[in-house]
Amino acid sequence: MKLKFLSKLFLTAFFSIALAGVFCANSTAKSSKEGWQPLFNGKNLDGWYKVIDGKKKNEDPNNLIQVHNGMVHMYKDTLADSRQPFGYISTDNNYSNYHLRFEYKWGKKKFAPRNGPNDKRDAGTLYHVIGNDGVWPKSVECQVQEGDVGDIYTVYTRVTASADPKTTNLVAVVGTNAVGVVKTNMFAQPIFLPAAKGGVPFEHGVSGNIRRVMRNPMNEHKGWNTVEVIVREDSAIHIINGKTNNIANNISQMINGKWVPLTAGRITLQLEGAEVFYRNVEIRSLTPERP
Repeated sequence: MKLKFLSKLFLTAFFSIALAGVFCANSTAKSSKEGWQPLFNGKNLDGWYKVIDGKKKNEDPNNLIQVHNGMVHMYKDTLADSRQPFGYISTDNNYSNYHLRFEYKWGKKKFAPRNGPNDKRDAGTLYHVIGNDGVWPKSVECQVQEGDVGDIYTVYTRVTASADPKTTNLVAVVGTNAVGVVKTNMFAQPIFLPAAKGGVPFEHGVSGNIRRVMRNPMNEHKGWNTVEVIVREDSAIHIINGKTNNIANNISQMINGKWVPLTAGRITLQLEGAEVFYRNVEIRSLTPERP
């Protein structure tokens, strides 16, 4: 009985802090423009570099990534349904404690191998990118995909999210250092649910693969959409068109067999087999307080 009480007390405290962060994040997102700086200048890729699968850094012989009319245009002149590689543009610099904001819009074209009638248009932004470049470098992703914008993908990393217990195949782990912690079968795709609505702390991610925490709610609409990622140290909040739909805490990477906090890294905008436009990419610095 005492153990159950302590677990309940832990969960209440944990999610009270998390909810306070959500309200704070939404207030920040609606605040004045003070401190915002363009991360993409609308004219060229100064401050960024290109990564195309199978090519050297900044090598883009088929001009898959172009800048025009204040936008980054992925696959602008590429023949629809042709087989094309994936990649991204990456910031030269590492970032921590920031509020990232950008807009995206889907084009009409899709490319093999993701050009089937049921294939969703896919892109995304990776943050806390560290180490070697590649199509999916070590990082955390805020997914930009039709119907799934805001999903968390742990790319060789791990996070603690707040999840709907109905979606997790949960096994409670109780111990000196793990009271109230919930772990899951690694193939689960839990759905984000705030603590106030019954969500539980959920640890997800492995060092050698990719795992997913699904967004809630889905808030994408036709035309231009706004994505915000608020990052403080090892925590992040995903906001789509003004609504928080995912939160990652305790972002970690594996070093020498131990999970350690991952608190900074590069930022990328992806191309993944679908024509997509990005514009108004902005960033502002934040204090290093947990969101």
